[in-house]
Amino acid sequence: MILIMWLQLEMGIYLSAPKTDKVSEDGENDRLRCGSSSMQGWRSSMEDAHAAYPDFDGSTSFFGVYDGHGGKAVANFCAKYLHQQVLKDEAYLAGDLGSSLQKAFLRMDEMMRGQRGWRELAVLGDKIDKVSGLIERFIFSPKSVEAKSSAFNDHVGQWSSEEGPHSDFDGPNSGSTACVAIIRNKQLVVANAGDSRCVISRKGECKSSRFLVRSLLNFRVLSNRLYQIIEVLGTM
Repeated sequence: MILIMWLQLEMGIYLSAPKTDKVSEDGENDRLRCGSSSMQGWRSSMEDAHAAYPDFDGSTSFFGVYDGHGGKAVANFCAKYLHQQVLKDEAYLAGDLGSSLQKAFLRMDEMMRGQRGWRELAVLGDKIDKVSGLIERFIFSPKSVEAKSSAFNDHVGQWSSEEGPHSDFDGPNSGSTACVAIIRNKQLVVANAGDSRCVISRKGECKSSRFLVRSLLNFRVLSNRLYQIIEVLGTM
């Protein structure tokens, strides 16, 4: 009983029965085929998000999976903005995919602070009042040329600051893992944050299962108590 109560506190509230409805989609171009499928499961609300752009640019595809922890706001934020930050980064334009991903991951923390970060999370999440967030969008957003061009700024990944009652907002209490893959010609670059991993397979055969299990066991960021649970119950 103690273990179950702790899991509910740490991992969120569960439903009495899982929601097994799936949302699936697929896509393709002249280079690859891709597909995605999501299911809410036992969670009280869907906390995960993904971004799939087979035609990220003329020779590149982008795929990201974001596993929300403590709510859906941060996962949705990353699914909306992380790839934009990659696309506009100078390192990406110079062909350094790894550096551009690293910078984009760190940029997410910066963008989720302040009035603008609070408002975006209010709209995308479920633990901040959406109504007040929408009201503040009209009352406290800067009424300037910069504000009028906000749609363009969002498109290219720029991030204009705002002033308002949440200007000192230091970021959300919830979070998200991230597992991102970029494919350019015959090059595959994978980046991850948190306990999300990418598994490579060829013709249905997993090529990285030992690395996956080892990396999960060595993930020392986990709390000692959660680490003990994984050791008892096994890896997934």
